[in-house]
Amino acid sequence: MLARLSSRFLLLMMSSGLLLACQPEQATEETTAPPVSPALADTLAYDSLDTPLAATPIKRDWHRVERPTRRRAPLVVYRSSRPPQDETPPPPAEPRLQDLTLKPSEYFQIDPTKAAEVRGQEGTIVRFPAGALVDGRQKPVTGTVWVELKECYSGSSMLLSNLLTETEAGRPLELSGAVLVRASAHGQQLALASGRNFQLELKGRSRNTPLFYGQAESSGSVVRWAEGEAAPAPSSQILTKAQRMPRYGQGPADINKLIRYPQQAQVNQTEGLVFASFVVDESGRIREPRILRGLGNGCDEEVLRVLRQTSGRWTPGQQDGRFVKVRLVLPVRFKFQPGQATAPETDLAAAPELEAPDEAAAETDLAVTANALQPSRLGWLAAGRPWAGKASPLFVPAFVANPQTAVRLVVPGRRVVVGGTPQEGGYQFMAAPAGATIVGLRYENGAPFLAREARPAGAPPVDTLRFEETNLTDLETTLSRLN
Repeated sequence: MLARLSSRFLLLMMSSGLLLACQPEQATEETTAPPVSPALADTLAYDSLDTPLAATPIKRDWHRVERPTRRRAPLVVYRSSRPPQDETPPPPAEPRLQDLTLKPSEYFQIDPTKAAEVRGQEGTIVRFPAGALVDGRQKPVTGTVWVELKECYSGSSMLLSNLLTETEAGRPLELSGAVLVRASAHGQQLALASGRNFQLELKGRSRNTPLFYGQAESSGSVVRWAEGEAAPAPSSQILTKAQRMPRYGQGPADINKLIRYPQQAQVNQTEGLVFASFVVDESGRIREPRILRGLGNGCDEEVLRVLRQTSGRWTPGQQDGRFVKVRLVLPVRFKFQPGQATAPETDLAAAPELEAPDEAAAETDLAVTANALQPSRLGWLAAGRPWAGKASPLFVPAFVANPQTAVRLVVPGRRVVVGGTPQEGGYQFMAAPAGATIVGLRYENGAPFLAREARPAGAPPVDTLRFEETNLTDLETTLSRLN
C-alpha cells in the first residue's frame, strides 16, 4: 500500500515538473518594432519639421536665395533632399527589366507660396512661380511641397527608363533630353493652376527646339510623346489689355527713379503731363515709342530716353499663358518746385488707356528667361525634333515575343530610341532609322538577358535575335557605349 502511494506521489511530482517546464519564460524587456518610413498615402504632415520621415532625420536645406527676381517675390533655390519614401513601385509578379533599371529621381522640398527654383544634378533647371501649384480641388497649396525630378540625357538612360523617342503615331524623334517633373503634398499629386506655366531649362537644348509631353497608357508602361504648345511666332497683333500687363521692376516708382528734370524745363518752370505711347513685345523690349502729348523744353525727349533705356528689361504681358505684345500709354508728371529741381512723379492712374497692374498677380511672376520652355502641365517633358535621317520598315525575327521582352532600335551617339511591336515570330518596326543598333531586353528567373545586333546602313535583314544572360552592372556598361 505504501509503495503504491509512493508511486502515485512520484508520478504526480513528475507531472507537475513537466507542466512547469512547459510554461514559457516571460520577457524581461519589451521589444519595440523599428520605425518605418511612412507611405505616401499616409496622413503624416510632411511640412512638420518636428516629425522625422524615417528612422534617420532628414536634413533639409531651406530658402537659400540667389539673384532674387523681385524684392517681394525672391527666387528661392532648393537643393535635393531625401524623398518622403521610395516612390518607385515594386516590381510586378513578372517584372520587366525597366522596372529595375529606371533612372532614380531627386526630391526637393519647396515653399509653393514663393517663387522657387530647383536644379538637377545633370543640369536641369525648374522654376515655379509663386502660387502656381494647386490640389485636386484647384485650390493653391501651402506648406511643404515635394518636387520630384528625374533626368534622362542619354540614349541608354532613356532605354533603361522605358522611354521611346517617337510620337504616338510612331514618328521617330531625336530628343535633346527628357525629364520627369512632378509635385505632391500630403501624399496627393499636384497640378498647375489653369492658365499658369512654369519654366524648364534642359541641358544642351538649342533655341526654338519644340516641347513634347510624355504620354503613357498606364503606370509603368512605355512613354511616347505628343507635341506641346508651339512657341508663338512673332505676331503682328498688339493688345491694349492682357491678363497680365507688362511691368517694369516693381512698378511706376522704378521708372520714376530714372527720369531727370531737364535743365531747360527748370529754367522755364515747365510743369504738366507728358503722355508717351509704346509697345512692350514678347521679349520685354520697347517698340514704337512716341509722344502723344508733350510739354517741350526737353521733357518729351527725357521720357523717350528713359523708355529706350528700359528696353529689354520689362516683364512682358501674358495672355492664356503666352507672352504677347501690349501697347501702353504712360503719363509722366513734371512738377516744378521753387528752390530745387525735383524728379517728376509718375502717375499711372491718370491714364485711362493704361490699366494699373494687379499687384498680387505681379508678385507671382518669374523673370523672363529667353531659352526656357513654358510647360503648362507636369509629368514627362522633353525637347526634340523629328528624325531627319532615313527610316524604313524593319522586321526583327525572335524566338521570344512577349510583354516581358522589349526590342528597341538605338542610334549610337544620338538620343533616338524606337520601339518594335510584338508579332508572331518577331517584332515589327514601322520606321527604323538607318544605322540603328537592335537591342533586346528581357528579365527572366531573376536575371537580365541582353540581345544586341549592330545593323549598318543598307545591311540585309537580321537573323533570329538571340539573348544572352548578363547582370545589371554589365548591362548598363554595355548600353552606355551606345551613347
